[in-house]
Amino acid sequence: MSVNYYNAGMNAFESGNYKEAFDFLIQDDQDPRCAFALGVLYYNGQGVERNFKLSTKYYTIAADAGIVPAQVSAGFAYANAMGVPEDFDKAVHYLKKAAAVGEAAAQVTLAEIYAKGYEGGSIKEAAELIRNVLAQAPNSEEAQDVYSRYQLHLY
Repeated sequence: MSVNYYNAGMNAFESGNYKEAFDFLIQDDQDPRCAFALGVLYYNGQGVERNFKLSTKYYTIAADAGIVPAQVSAGFAYANAMGVPEDFDKAVHYLKKAAAVGEAAAQVTLAEIYAKGYEGGSIKEAAELIRNVLAQAPNSEEAQDVYSRYQLHLY
């Protein structure tokens, strides 16, 4: 009988046994679902020592497979040099995919990158992204912060 490492790992994770979750998930670390879960464990230091380089490695594997929360996490990691060199090109690559399906966190981070003048986006695109987020979640502190800090009301 074959072990489903993802299911076994998630059962252990949900029980709060993070070390056991890691032990299952690492056995199939190229499975995008396992990779995303490993990214979370490394990012939070659950069952393993906190390691942003490894969290970003695993987020990237999952992001490349189309897992939206991993795209957000990978984009954020590259934008903020979390265990990897700052790379706005990679950040935008992942964030655009997640933003396209309406992921608010991706839209806010992408808007901030554009507002700062990095990687091809414009200030007008930044304003549009933030307005989209605020239309869905008017109380989003992150979106409101980017909106006011970069004076996006002018665009």
